Amino acid sequence: MWLPLTIGAQTSLQYTRLTVEDGLSNNSVQCILQDKAGILWFGTNGGLNRYDGTFFIQYNILSQPALSNSSVTAIMQDEKGLIWIGTENGLNILDPCTNTIRQFVHQDAMPSSLPAGPIRSIQQLHNGRTWVMGETWLSEFSGDRQFTQVAIDSSLLRKDMVLASVTEVSNELVWLSYLDQPTTLVNRRATNSGQHIGPAVTYLNDYSKIYIDGRHVTWGISSYGISRYNKGAFDNWLKNPYVVSGPNLHLRAAHCVDAAGNVWQGNDRGGLVKYDLQQRQVTDYSSLLATVNASIVFCLFKDNNNTIWAGTDNGIIKLSNREASFANLPFIIQGQELKNIRCRRIMADRYNNLYAGTENYGLLKRTRTSTGGDTTIALSTFGAPPITVLPVVNNTIHLPLDGRYDIGYVYDMWYDGKDLLWMAGYGISRYNLQTGVMDIFQAKGDEAARQQSITQFSLAWDGRLFWTGGQHNLFTFDPVTSEMWPFRDQNGHMPFEELPCWSLVLKGEWLWAGSANGLYKVNTRTREVKKEPVHRVLDFGINDITFDGDSSCWISTAGGGLIWYNTYTKEVQQYTNKDGLSNNTVCGVLLDARRDCWITTYAGLSYFNRQTGQFTNFYAKDGLNTDEFNRKALYKMPDGKMIAGGLNGYMQFDPAKVFTTVRPVTIALTRFSKIDRDGLTIDSIFNLQSFTNAVIAPGDKFFSFHFMLSDQYDPAGNRFFYQLQGVDDAWHPIGNQHFISFNGLSPGSYTLKIKGNTGGGSGSINELTIHILVKQVFYRSIWFMLLVVAAIAAIAWLIVRYRIRQVKKIQYLRTRIASDLHDDVGSSLVRITVLADAGKRDVLTTDIAEQLGTISGISRGAISTMKDVVWSIDARNDTMDGMIQYMQEHLHNMLTPANIDFELNHTGITQQEKLTMEFRQHVYLIFKEAINNVVKHAGATRVQVELHKANGYFIMQIKDDGTGLREKKFNSGHGLYNMQLRAGRLKASFDIISDKGVTILLKVPV
Repeated sequence: MWLPLTIGAQTSLQYTRLTVEDGLSNNSVQCILQDKAGILWFGTNGGLNRYDGTFFIQYNILSQPALSNSSVTAIMQDEKGLIWIGTENGLNILDPCTNTIRQFVHQDAMPSSLPAGPIRSIQQLHNGRTWVMGETWLSEFSGDRQFTQVAIDSSLLRKDMVLASVTEVSNELVWLSYLDQPTTLVNRRATNSGQHIGPAVTYLNDYSKIYIDGRHVTWGISSYGISRYNKGAFDNWLKNPYVVSGPNLHLRAAHCVDAAGNVWQGNDRGGLVKYDLQQRQVTDYSSLLATVNASIVFCLFKDNNNTIWAGTDNGIIKLSNREASFANLPFIIQGQELKNIRCRRIMADRYNNLYAGTENYGLLKRTRTSTGGDTTIALSTFGAPPITVLPVVNNTIHLPLDGRYDIGYVYDMWYDGKDLLWMAGYGISRYNLQTGVMDIFQAKGDEAARQQSITQFSLAWDGRLFWTGGQHNLFTFDPVTSEMWPFRDQNGHMPFEELPCWSLVLKGEWLWAGSANGLYKVNTRTREVKKEPVHRVLDFGINDITFDGDSSCWISTAGGGLIWYNTYTKEVQQYTNKDGLSNNTVCGVLLDARRDCWITTYAGLSYFNRQTGQFTNFYAKDGLNTDEFNRKALYKMPDGKMIAGGLNGYMQFDPAKVFTTVRPVTIALTRFSKIDRDGLTIDSIFNLQSFTNAVIAPGDKFFSFHFMLSDQYDPAGNRFFYQLQGVDDAWHPIGNQHFISFNGLSPGSYTLKIKGNTGGGSGSINELTIHILVKQVFYRSIWFMLLVVAAIAAIAWLIVRYRIRQVKKIQYLRTRIASDLHDDVGSSLVRITVLADAGKRDVLTTDIAEQLGTISGISRGAISTMKDVVWSIDARNDTMDGMIQYMQEHLHNMLTPANIDFELNHTGITQQEKLTMEFRQHVYLIFKEAINNVVKHAGATRVQVELHKANGYFIMQIKDDGTGLREKKFNSGHGLYNMQLRAGRLKASFDIISDKGVTILLKVPV
């Protein structure tokens, strides 16, 4: 949480803290560094802390990897990006890409090892080499775990002299700073055995630390002030009047330089100041240390975006150090600033005097003095005698506005551009800027109308009449006749009676009225009244209306957010806190030069960029004097600056200068996490600068990306947006959430893009782009499905091939059986028949002849039966054409000898259609039995056979013109029974109709 630090009369600095409660390992913070990736590193008495604005990672003697000692005293990043960490016992070099640490500690057996003792400073020289300083030694790192001692003159290291820092001037000169001795400029030279320092060239007159600026000017910095090195000596440049006097022994001090060249200095006596070298001014922030219960400033650091980080004995203080975008607008009476002003309407006249209606101070006039300063005059005074004690003459109260009376609240104002300021509050009032006289007008008519006209909220001028809306009614006022009357519509009614109206705006001949029950428009010429059905939330109340210069307007609602309404097209768009608005109770809207919206609410100030459709919100942590504003307490100055008021006074700002940043903001990936199939969390934190591809295995249940902006001024105020190509191309806001997570993302390829804005609205100049591949489980992958399809096709092919071979075998077997029956059994039966016929011719006796006739008949029957069987099993006859020809042959053989005419017709039948052996056998035998019955029993002269297909059936109809069937004959007989049995095997219907002959109808499903 950002807190305001009050310096003098105005709030000029915001700060927040980081302590062990936020994740810091220890509250004694000795050193601070921001690396090239924007990550912050804090060295504490309890270890090293890596901080990305959200998460801490700690390093100490027990961590993996481990430090040589947990008390960290110095940090430096070299050209290769390695982090050098000095401790109370040893040096550590951390590779932030691999998260590995190399330790260097003193070893008595190795003269080239690091000297013993705590490390106080680490510095990379101009030549790229690194010096490591202890309290009584200075060593150069030679690589491969080798250190070369830097020789220091004995005069520079006498007993009890403690080194604090070294500052390189050139290859020949360096400055040595001590804890308890004057800072010294010394010679530096290279020898065969290494570097040598000494003797002294000159001494400072105090224990200042050295700062060399970009123009190569050398400054001495201490808690006593600033001195400038000039021609071999230091001249006093700036004295610190806030310094706490005391002994100088072992005084620890720290400093840093901000982007404007100001020097921040802190010490172990509870001192913290800012030295402005240009203006030669000192700003004291020592009270801040007392506020947070800190007494020592161990270190000061400026980050990439000019935020000042102070490491103290009670955590870290983060100071905004930004030029104030929002400034308090003070109202000062007799040298005393008015506090906690509860604001209402404010307006300026042509002389740039401001008139402010307040709830707790009355009507104030802020004006310039003859000396160029600002002062405030109370035109009316809260708590003074009310104007109700004054006489009312012709419904008018006349009074000098000199602060002697309390005129009540002023809710709205209208200025004619010259000398008259009109106000809505207690009735409608006219204030003459030249004479200082006010006239307050009340309604004509009965007492009820006068009472209703007392409390007025809004004011509008149509060129002839004033329109004023209040708590109880809508009124018109004629400034020529000074008459105020309740408004009546074209029908003589008062549609606004007891309907509060907080906002009135004239657009052409229409007056737009924002009421407690929706939006109305009134034709000022015809007095026609219409209610606009814009949005249901307007029925809960309208606080203000702002027209956009065209046919659209912005409607501030009492709980429903902000409504944009086009009065011509009737288009409506609602914006709420779900869209980024700071609060759904909107007090008012001002439009800047780009026609973007500045929106005051009950919880912060919102800026709406109409081009991007994005909101940026500002709060007290960003420099506002309050988070809660009042309706209509806002005003746009002629120069484009804006004023807004709430529960803690008025503030002013220039919308063109709000969005500023010291350095372009970048976005970086800080962590990639996923949960695998076993429920284990796998984190990737280091070496993410080149991370652009994420592969998600089928068993990974959940994965997320964490990120940060390089501007860590206010991480909680940063806003982020993401786009997931492969799902849609829209940018989705995720607020100040520093991560995006996915669960159950469908297999496939995606591209994730992430960008961010700071709380001040500065957008990241880059976008994170990560290509995501979500792998499919193997049994759902395309290659696996193709393999399965191929396997199924192969199996199906094998099965079909096997069945074809089996069918061919069966067909071959049937053909061979048919051939064998025909050739062997058939020839034998034919021979028997021939012999029997020959015997009949040769034998004369009757008995023998009859017996031979019987044998001959039986043989012929057997031959016929055998012929049918051979035909039915012979695969060569498995076609419809084969069956029809065989039926034709049977008709000829049976009916021609019996002198019976016949006819066989077939329609809708494919002659080469393949038939099953069972179908062919049963259909033919039913046909054969029917024809045999006709020959034996029907006494017919004609037989008609019809074969055709229809509606999925094969239909055979056999019809004769014989005598028909007798009942007894119909119910008995094996022939008819066999036909029915065969029809059943085919799942066919079988019907016999005896009417003028017999009709047999067989329907076989096919």
